[in-house]
Amino acid sequence: MSHVSSHRARVTDHAVRRFAERVLHRTVPAGLTDRQAVGALLAQGVDVADAQARLAAWGGIVLAARQVTGTVLVPEEGMRVRVADGVVVTVLTPPPRVRPARHLMAMERAA
Repeated sequence: MSHVSSHRARVTDHAVRRFAERVLHRTVPAGLTDRQAVGALLAQGVDVADAQARLAAWGGIVLAARQVTGTVLVPEEGMRVRVADGVVVTVLTPPPRVRPARHLMAMERAA
């Protein structure tokens, strides 16, 4: 992460939860608040402090650009980090690509 600035954004529990679910592929039991979800992640052995530090650094890119709201693309992690009012609020990942069935592609070429 040498390209990450020295600026740091604050990070919400929701962002940590989404990072764990969407990037680390951890499962959080349904019905938990974001705070409770972070506790569950700790119990699963997730390094929450590291996740917070990484998100804070990536969110700091927005702050270093003298902005308080924006999105940072983090290609090596396959995610986008959303910052609102100087706080990392969520982590987004692209939806999985669905390839059409081969017979449908053949039908389209024949048409």
